[in-house]
Amino acid sequence: MPQSERSLIRLGHVGLPASRVGMGSWAIGGGWGPQPEALSLAAIHQALELGCMLIDTAALYGNGHAERLIARAFREQDSRVTTLTKIYPLQYHWSPAAGTPIDEIYPSDHIIAQAEASLRRLETECLDGLLFQTWCPSWSDETAWYETMLMLRQQGKIHAFGISLSDHRADDANGVIAAGRVDIVEAPYSILDQRAAERLFPLALRHHVSVIARSPLASGALGGTWHEGKTFHRSDWRRRVFRGDLLAQTLQRVHRLQSLIESNIPLAHVAIRFCLSHPAIAAVIPGIRNPEQAVCNFAVLEQGPLPQALLECIACLWQEEFQYDVRTSIGKEGEG
Repeated sequence: MPQSERSLIRLGHVGLPASRVGMGSWAIGGGWGPQPEALSLAAIHQALELGCMLIDTAALYGNGHAERLIARAFREQDSRVTTLTKIYPLQYHWSPAAGTPIDEIYPSDHIIAQAEASLRRLETECLDGLLFQTWCPSWSDETAWYETMLMLRQQGKIHAFGISLSDHRADDANGVIAAGRVDIVEAPYSILDQRAAERLFPLALRHHVSVIARSPLASGALGGTWHEGKTFHRSDWRRRVFRGDLLAQTLQRVHRLQSLIESNIPLAHVAIRFCLSHPAIAAVIPGIRNPEQAVCNFAVLEQGPLPQALLECIACLWQEEFQYDVRTSIGKEGEG
């Protein structure tokens, strides 16, 4: 499908080509309930056919399964698109405390080994983008990790690098952004979690950093399918997070949001367009696990930002209620 000019962007200083709407692949890797491989491949193919030029993945998404599925889809399509993958922290230490030495979490040999493994699984000689999957503010002045990434780039093994921020620590990379060491950042951002807009986004705009909004559908809550009595499969991580008071709170907030929207407009469209309405957001990567979700999400490529009146109403919801007790994803347990 030909894309309009407004849906095409360049990420980072190297200018990785991408679509403003991309595809997140955590769910097709596993951990979100039953996910047949054929359905995952069909979802990737549908996304690519609809204009997807950006896929986000990670080594931990199914222990490499998502990366291998993406590589297979590229083989079957006989073409590739910009793909970002991630380095997980040693010992799965998702919330390093201030003062934790970076060598305990991201030693150089771990970074290199992760890059090499992703190169093999993605069946490529050079990774488009390699991101750290968590970060700590006290690492802003560290340089060993940066020198390792520069070495990988000089060796032709990566084009670009950056940071994917934990959903409960949106400001952790502010120091390293100010130092000019990264120019691509993934940040949690949705109608239900707007915390990144306060400090990260203005900083990113000043330093010309490409911000990619992740979890734009708030782990599916903004997909339009959650309702009273919602349950999750026993192999879905959301079963242990979205229950009791948190599930009730999430459903109540979604109901308040839906009261502002015409019934014929998909909630997922509103959620994705909300993210793209912010000038700091370069792209958004909602998760896709079937062709129908791909069709829904990529329809937004031909739509513009939300009307100002609706944005103002959403801002009021955030100020009045949504900014309190925010929880829209897995939190300190980490992805994978």
